[in-house]
Amino acid sequence: MVVKTGSRRSSAMRWTLLPLAIVLLILPQLIGIDYYLHVAIVSLVFIILAVSLDLLVGYCGLLSLGHTAFFAFGAYAAALLYLHLNAPLWITLFASGAFAALIAWFLGLLVLGVRGHRFVITTIVFAEIGRLIAYNWTDVTHGQVGLPGIRPPVFSIPGLVEIDFASRAAYYYLALAITAVCVIAMWRIAHSPIGWRMVALRENERLTEASGIDTRRIATTAFVVSAFFAGVAGSLYAHYTGFVSPDLFYFTYTTTMLIMVFLGGKGTIVGPIVGAVLFTILPEALRVAADFRLMIFSAILLALVVFAPEGLAGLFNRLTARRRGLVMQPSSAVK
Repeated sequence: MVVKTGSRRSSAMRWTLLPLAIVLLILPQLIGIDYYLHVAIVSLVFIILAVSLDLLVGYCGLLSLGHTAFFAFGAYAAALLYLHLNAPLWITLFASGAFAALIAWFLGLLVLGVRGHRFVITTIVFAEIGRLIAYNWTDVTHGQVGLPGIRPPVFSIPGLVEIDFASRAAYYYLALAITAVCVIAMWRIAHSPIGWRMVALRENERLTEASGIDTRRIATTAFVVSAFFAGVAGSLYAHYTGFVSPDLFYFTYTTTMLIMVFLGGKGTIVGPIVGAVLFTILPEALRVAADFRLMIFSAILLALVVFAPEGLAGLFNRLTARRRGLVMQPSSAVK
């Protein structure tokens, strides 16, 4: 009897996703406390950010240290649209993503012709320019004071239902739905011909060019798409916190995203999701350690770098293969 590996994996994935979906849907009832819901919502925002960065870093092989700028630009776009035009979240989500994608496209025209350290340095400079604009264009951004007063949306059907997403439980479900849509969209992109070309670019750019693929076009596509979803995450974050400031451009956001991607498992969708959840919750859980919090967190990061260089997703696959006594083979069927 021959069982197709793809069918077995699809069946296993469905049985894994079903209980996960149930847990996510009842999570507000399970945890109850507003602070824990806050951490859950921030985790969802970082899931979108980490997976969007992974499209660029993990799949395309382009190390960007300016990804936080697209997140910040998306947040500012949402704030300005809401404060000046009273635009609802449904509009600011797309508009913020489109604004970040447009900036990425213009930037890509300038920087995607270079690779290596020059590309990395250029993305750092870009993020710093964004921060200086936010600080100094006070007529629009209000500088360090920032832009307060952004409100979560209210969904209303006259005479039937009205949902105010100012409630953390309600906003959790909103963030969960938006995150699910974004992750599914990025998963489809990563497993489409565009995603395969991204991987080809990462593995061998010259060979990819020789095969007739326009590598600059693929790099630009990855850059723009990743920026779009980062902008969406910025809009979701702005409506949740109700405030944006130049602090969103700080390099700490970029390092946090890179930790989530690399230690979660770059080049996968699941890895950055796990990394985003783990490295959002872990610093909060370690608050009980008081002065030793950063020391313990650093030790955990170091241990993961040493013992799981392929990330948590790769470590899980390796341990699962060992337990089942499997060896990587080119065969596509199991008898």
